[in-house]
Amino acid sequence: MLSERAQAGLSKIAVVIPVLNDRAHLSRLLTTLERYPDFELVVVDGGSSDNPQEVSSNATFIQATTPGRGMQVDLGIKHSTREWIWVLHADSLVREENVESIGTAISRVRWGRFDVSLDGSRWEFRMIETLMNMRSRLTSICTGDQGMFFQQNILKEIGGFPDQPLMEDVEVSKRLRKLAKPFCSTSRLGVSTRKWEADGVLRTVFRMWRVRIRYYFGASPDALYSEYYQHR
Repeated sequence: MLSERAQAGLSKIAVVIPVLNDRAHLSRLLTTLERYPDFELVVVDGGSSDNPQEVSSNATFIQATTPGRGMQVDLGIKHSTREWIWVLHADSLVREENVESIGTAISRVRWGRFDVSLDGSRWEFRMIETLMNMRSRLTSICTGDQGMFFQQNILKEIGGFPDQPLMEDVEVSKRLRKLAKPFCSTSRLGVSTRKWEADGVLRTVFRMWRVRIRYYFGASPDALYSEYYQHR
């Protein structure tokens, strides 16, 4: 049961979910979010072949002209009517404690993210989630898996959400941290391990860090997007 303060906060939040052939995961996520009818739900499809719009009649579905998480999130934000944006991946595992946390936090912060808990049982996932949470706290750089949320006004101050196909989460963090530190919720957001399970833990970690390092040294998001998804 949500507190009154958290419940009041939900009417200020639009949940933006970029998808691309994520129907099963999207269905599970929307089923969870629909328990909280005060949320505005915005799903932005990057060109799925699995008809995600059939999953729910309670969400607004928007068709993007091209796939790319940054462009899809930016489009969803432009179609939202709320003061706050909560960006979730389709395979996010939302718990009531996460909803309670964001519902109460937005009255006193400008942007933030969650600590994460990977849903796999292998010891490697415990190490990965610990390092993700520690790194984010030390650098104020957040990833999309961490359920980032923003006040619309602070996004306007940085020129809007970066409409780039990859590394949009790092880029928006770099811009926002110049204005305010992120709120780091210790309420852990569940994260699917499907990408690690599918491609191998070490290979996935290596590829993700290779992309980050190349981006740091000036590689374009478009080139990185083509390379990253070509090898998945």
